[in-house]
Amino acid sequence: MRLYSKAFQQGIARIFNLPRLSLPLITTLGLTLAAVLTVIAVANTLLYQPLADIDENDLYRIELNLAFNEDLTVPFFSEPRRIAAIKKLYGDDLAWGNIASDTVPIELGGNEVQVTRFNATAGSPELLGLSLLNGQGSDIDNVEDGIWISKALWQSMFGGAEDLSQQILRLDGTEYPIFGVFDNLTSLNSVNLSEQSSEQIWQFQNLQATLESPDAVVLNLGPITFVRGDKSALPTPEDLESWFVDYVNAEISNDRARDFLLSKAVTGEVVSYRDSFIGDSRQLVFVLMFAMFSLLVMASLNLLNMFIAHYQSRNKEFAIQMCMGSTLGRLRGLIFTENLPMFLLATTLGLIAAGWLIQSLPTLAGDNLPLVEQISLSTSSVLIALALIGMINFIFAMVALIYVDKTALTDSLNSSGKGTPAQQNQLVSKALMIVQLTLACVLLTGASISVKDSFNSAYANLGYSMPNAFEVSMAIGDETWQTSLAEYEQYRGSEWQQLRANLVERLSNLGGDVIDINALPLSGNVSMSAFPDPDTGDSVMIRPQMWAEGLLAKFDIELLAGRDLNETDIDLPHVLISRSFAIDRAGNEPWQAMIGKELKMGTDTEDIFKVVGIVEDTIPLPGGTLNIDAPEVYYSNPSRIVLNRLSAVVIMPDAQELQREEVEQLLVGMDSRLSDVQVDSMQQRWNTVTAATRLNMYVVMGLAALTLALAAIGVSGLSQMTASQKRYELAVCMATGAKQSRLLRLLLQDSIWMLAFGLGLGVLAAVTSYQYLLTFFNSAPAFDWMVTSLINLALAIVMILSVALPGWLVIRKDPMRVLREL
Repeated sequence: MRLYSKAFQQGIARIFNLPRLSLPLITTLGLTLAAVLTVIAVANTLLYQPLADIDENDLYRIELNLAFNEDLTVPFFSEPRRIAAIKKLYGDDLAWGNIASDTVPIELGGNEVQVTRFNATAGSPELLGLSLLNGQGSDIDNVEDGIWISKALWQSMFGGAEDLSQQILRLDGTEYPIFGVFDNLTSLNSVNLSEQSSEQIWQFQNLQATLESPDAVVLNLGPITFVRGDKSALPTPEDLESWFVDYVNAEISNDRARDFLLSKAVTGEVVSYRDSFIGDSRQLVFVLMFAMFSLLVMASLNLLNMFIAHYQSRNKEFAIQMCMGSTLGRLRGLIFTENLPMFLLATTLGLIAAGWLIQSLPTLAGDNLPLVEQISLSTSSVLIALALIGMINFIFAMVALIYVDKTALTDSLNSSGKGTPAQQNQLVSKALMIVQLTLACVLLTGASISVKDSFNSAYANLGYSMPNAFEVSMAIGDETWQTSLAEYEQYRGSEWQQLRANLVERLSNLGGDVIDINALPLSGNVSMSAFPDPDTGDSVMIRPQMWAEGLLAKFDIELLAGRDLNETDIDLPHVLISRSFAIDRAGNEPWQAMIGKELKMGTDTEDIFKVVGIVEDTIPLPGGTLNIDAPEVYYSNPSRIVLNRLSAVVIMPDAQELQREEVEQLLVGMDSRLSDVQVDSMQQRWNTVTAATRLNMYVVMGLAALTLALAAIGVSGLSQMTASQKRYELAVCMATGAKQSRLLRLLLQDSIWMLAFGLGLGVLAAVTSYQYLLTFFNSAPAFDWMVTSLINLALAIVMILSVALPGWLVIRKDPMRVLREL
């Protein structure tokens, strides 16, 4: 035990006496271990820990997905009436719920607060298993008359007060009493929420009452439908698809709408609520675990080569110990003990860094990672870290002396220390380097394809520029008034057009250019409509857009053919269409031939429009956020566009912000039924929409840079070790007249086979692993040979430089000085 105790003490001293060995190990191993522990903590929370806020037992997500195109599916159960209809079919065997969410401002006690609003069917929180903390449940008769709030909002605004009977909440210009308090709902994914706040409100709708009205034929993204009951009572996907056909035929009276719905491919889906909530994150966790463990292996291989070189330099010490009777097993035990202090420090650093990384996850991952607030290090994480470090230390101790034998050590003891001793066999080091290059190829290939896809998504050409534009809007609080406005909006001088003119006139005092359109080109509030093709009868989807003077010029939307609309077209059935729509409608003729032609976009006589111009296609949202491929049609009269907010667009001078308070002062007194003034910046909207994509790109770029750095460090370390071990031979060659360039070529030739074999094997592994990955992620980008070739070419160049530079540092030294030092 005295030998092991002394070895441990020497290990502590070596941390300070040999920093070129201890610091790389502690930092490299500690930081890569932190990444691995973070991924393990994420996996533990997502895959194994129960959902904290709801009861997931016998809870299932049910949906009917209508495929509008390859990338866009819309849930048919987005309207509660359809849920009520299928609930009636299945009776009391299953309990059904539905939740739609968005972000809205509310007023409490004179303070405005941004909250997450849940529009749900009555009984949905109880169905999820959400705790009722105060007040009444959502199963009361007058459920539509009040509001429920979340625990976080209750505590922040009312300090957790028990009596809320006198409290009033103002929403969309209407005052509601607070009926109760539910626990915070965190286990919910919705495409309508860019950031889900724990400050939440609930509004409920009586499910049975929805059957009293006909189906409005509305489809929305975002709502989720769930049921609770025995698995044997659940409908199968085939049952859902059959019910869909029966429901559409029986309940949709409009022929165009019915034919349109039946023309779309429909897919039933029945999955556990947890699997639906976690989604692709399950596969993502496994991919991250592979990436992080690969980095840990690469870092360990680098350090292992360093350790092999270090212990080979101590061959005389081992020769003496073996001559005195030590066995290889004892030597390895002493090496394990000697390295233990460094590995324990690396473990400590890894745990500290992992804790910091986990705290940073909400910022790094945002809403892309569910349950991010519940992820933490546990006792099992500490045990895993100790086990990993212990295993790595054991492997280091075993491999460090793999080529040591008594005869070779005795020869080394008898030698003068010149040349390359027999035990300094580099076969293991080169084999480990080939493994490292293979892993580097796999990681860099996947990372580079992901970075390219993220860049193309975030910085795609949207078909328009992004000036310093702002969308100003007001909510129409009175539904009866909104219906009346929509009914007469197409008539010149109608109340709706007078409101728009008043809004534009007031906003013109802001000092910017006002465009009389309902939304910015960059918008998630996309309206689509369909009409039957007059030739084939198939449904044709279009995206109606509101036109106004200056729209094309201010947003640099290119006019490709024909002319722009103008004021004289307002009372005429004239439109602008996008190039893709022109190509589709032109058939075998050139798409420019659509200029001057009439388009029949409906069954009525007023649905015939004349094309006066063709413009470039635009994309409403970048980053694949909303995969809409319906072409745009610009109308001079917005009668075909459903408008639920009074809005206009203001383009301010560069770098000049538009404040909401300034706009509110201008709009005071317009109409008491207008409320909730919102000012949305185009640039800020782009930043928000692309934030996750850009963050993913930067994180993966960092991963790629770290992979490249580890590979370069490993190869340069091996090259430096090779050149150092051959200092004597190189010095003799230089002293006898050999040129430095020739010696450098000799060193490169010695390593080039390793690089070629490692990179070749890496490319093969990268292609195979990526194709396998595509089977798990339907949304993953296709394999890109160009990117793969470029990244592997860059890797090869970096590797050659990593071989050449350390060798050159040895070769350029004075040979006589090297011989004297030896």
